[in-house]
Amino acid sequence: MLDFVEYFNNFLVLASVLLPCIYFISFAKSSRAYKVFTLYLLFIAIIQGTLFYLNAQKIHNLFMFQFYFIGQFVFLSLFYFELLKKKWVPIVLFLVLGVLALQYVFDPSSFLAYNTMGVILTQSVVVVYSMLYFYKMLSQKGSFLIVNNGIFLYLMASVLFFSSGNLLLKLNLSLETMRLIGFVNDFFYFVFIILIVVEWYRNFRPTPLKV
Repeated sequence: MLDFVEYFNNFLVLASVLLPCIYFISFAKSSRAYKVFTLYLLFIAIIQGTLFYLNAQKIHNLFMFQFYFIGQFVFLSLFYFELLKKKWVPIVLFLVLGVLALQYVFDPSSFLAYNTMGVILTQSVVVVYSMLYFYKMLSQKGSFLIVNNGIFLYLMASVLFFSSGNLLLKLNLSLETMRLIGFVNDFFYFVFIILIVVEWYRNFRPTPLKV
């Protein structure tokens, strides 16, 4: 089972690297929301690639967790700003970043640990954006509905997983148990990847010219 989990994780890293490649195909002629989301995928690819390298070199990489959830929050906030067209979204973005900055100033040790508060705060805000976009689409048409489903499902699962990160570490669970628990989160990330690909294929792939 551990071998399967490892192979599955490697597949997710590869898929994360390939996603921005296919989205860049339609980058130049697409909307600002599309471009922001593509840059988000590029950011995730860089983070995943860095984590893969550090893990292969047996280098401590927990600090990368901070860059991951903060960067994800910034990009997805800008993404939903383009979709929702609400002027208060950037205000919420800077307020949340200010809260996190204060936390790191007064508790520097949180930078090297699972930042439970940071995960719950940032990802819960994005989940709210996702729900607001669901509501908006009840009365009008819009893009990225499939991706919005993926964001909602993945971040809901991610909040539950990462917010319990410190507790899981304190329980001193076996490596196999920890990987199996992590596999649940990875599975939802896999679903997210599938929905991202489906979104691109159905709505954004270049269409062949008619002769």
